[in-house]
Amino acid sequence: MNSGKQLWSSIKNNQDLLIVDVVLLVKIVFFGLVVGLGFGPTGTVVSSAAALLVLSCWFVLFPRLVRVSLLLLFDFAVSIILLADLLFYRYFQSAISIPVLFEAKLVGGVSGSVFALLSAWDLLLFLDFVFLVPYFLRLRSCLNQVFRLRKQVGQVAAILLVSLFFLGYSTKSMAADFNKNAYVGLNWDNTVLENMGILNFHIFDLYNYIKEKNAKVSLDSERQVLRSWMDSHRTQGTSNYQAAAGGKNLIIVQLEAMQGFVIGKSVNGQEITPNLNKLLNSSMYFDNYFTQIGEGNTSDAEFMALNSLYPAAAGSNYIMKSKNTFQSLPWVLKGAGYSGAYVFHGAKPEFWNRTGVYPSEGFNRFYSLPDFNLDEKIGMGLSDESMFRQAVPVMAQIKQPFFSFIITLSAHYPYALPGDKQELNIPKGQYSEIFTNYLQAQHYADKALGEFVDSLQQQGILDNSLLVAYGDHYGSGWTNKDIESFLGMTQPLNDYTSKELNKVPLLIRLPGGRGAGVNHISGGQMDLFPTVINLLGVDKQNLFYFGRDLLNSIDGLTVFRGATPQGSFATKGVFYLASKDGVFEHGTAYSRETGEKIDLQGVASLYQKAKWQLQMSDLILDTNGLPQLVGKIH
Repeated sequence: MNSGKQLWSSIKNNQDLLIVDVVLLVKIVFFGLVVGLGFGPTGTVVSSAAALLVLSCWFVLFPRLVRVSLLLLFDFAVSIILLADLLFYRYFQSAISIPVLFEAKLVGGVSGSVFALLSAWDLLLFLDFVFLVPYFLRLRSCLNQVFRLRKQVGQVAAILLVSLFFLGYSTKSMAADFNKNAYVGLNWDNTVLENMGILNFHIFDLYNYIKEKNAKVSLDSERQVLRSWMDSHRTQGTSNYQAAAGGKNLIIVQLEAMQGFVIGKSVNGQEITPNLNKLLNSSMYFDNYFTQIGEGNTSDAEFMALNSLYPAAAGSNYIMKSKNTFQSLPWVLKGAGYSGAYVFHGAKPEFWNRTGVYPSEGFNRFYSLPDFNLDEKIGMGLSDESMFRQAVPVMAQIKQPFFSFIITLSAHYPYALPGDKQELNIPKGQYSEIFTNYLQAQHYADKALGEFVDSLQQQGILDNSLLVAYGDHYGSGWTNKDIESFLGMTQPLNDYTSKELNKVPLLIRLPGGRGAGVNHISGGQMDLFPTVINLLGVDKQNLFYFGRDLLNSIDGLTVFRGATPQGSFATKGVFYLASKDGVFEHGTAYSRETGEKIDLQGVASLYQKAKWQLQMSDLILDTNGLPQLVGKIH
């Protein structure tokens, strides 16, 4: 009887701790429901409650006023983290990892995109403060104010023991049910998130980050293997189009959020991309070209095109590896006699740490927002039309041959163009507002590109250049219903067919339009570097790259980092969609010809190759290992 009274007295005197943790547990469940994970298994609630108690029980060691303040701060901090996770998940379908926090300063540059992701329901995460603050003020005056440290220590020890037991049990059970790799590959594997909750995701992520930060990584054991692999990888069975654009300028245009499904399509009798459609007649067009981005989005697309190395597993190489020594396209071309390499982009120069990384990439000059006349602003910066218009005269003054890398901006999420720039006639209600805006934005981007190509022609630059245009990543914000209606699909999108739509356009125009036509080989942004090197006739004997020359490969191997679960890949005939728990047998292989599931046995070796490439790319970047592999670079 006495022990029961003591237990009740302990609960009563710690009700502030219990109330905050119960409220936060409700918020964690709310997060799972909103992002589509549901309530999760019972273990999710139990392990989340245990984690909350482990993190917060220490506050009872302080006098009442201090502990109440700390509990409210704890509630607020976890609520902010959940809101950030909610917004991030809506865009990337994963929670925020530690490396991404280094990119938090980028939020100011995309504030419009962030606000577009917000929902009024998100305010529920902070509704409890309306009641908790006055309740705690009243509670503080009526609870036992006598502070007994020894007694509090005993309570903390008891709570910790029980909570750690449940956490340990949940961790061990999940490892048995899934795979220990689930605790490592948190950036692409939602197993921890789905089975132990968002809070435990962050706990394991922090542990992994600290462990990796202090780990000693060496390239020594893999150096010879990588050299031998590269010697074989460089060898092509044919030499199609070798030096077809030898000595010509290289102009690459990276198109913001341009997906392949808009090419050649019309809406209400209006071509969405009339200029790109026209350019197809004089270009090589790769219709099986995938985005391979990770969490670095646009910066990942740039990084792959320039280096043919994979994006980081989490975060952006532009931020985390900006001081590395790169064997990038600008360095390679300048070593081959090009006058210089230049970037044009109408956003703030510090966005994605471009000012920090471009010198390492070998660019001579970065023309960004402060360098242009801001005569027309759209979204995050200078309009595409104005940026192109101002870039051409600069390019006309550069000694040839040169390399110009141009990054468009106006079609950035949430695709909000001024009314006078929305030229497509799309009745309200035909599609969702965000998808309608996307089509309008891509139509505008196409118009700006068409004007740019015309200007190059007028300046006599076009036919003395190799012109490349490709999409950087998929768009977002709309529903499957929009896509199904737009494409006239008779069957709803599934996990596989939705990934097929992550293809982006790649057009390569040789001087005079030589070699124009459609190429169906499976490829991705990793493959642009070796393909361009071949066309320009640059010696590749001492180059290291993971991509393939799309003009001299029989079949591509396109390995995905973030747009699909880690370890997924595509060839011309097969698409393997990995399981989020990292177990090969839990994934699914599809025939790209029929869309039907096929046996996994035939793709096991390809899966191992895909995993190996990702691991080796990470190793090279983590050790700044390119100089060790190829010697002096520049």
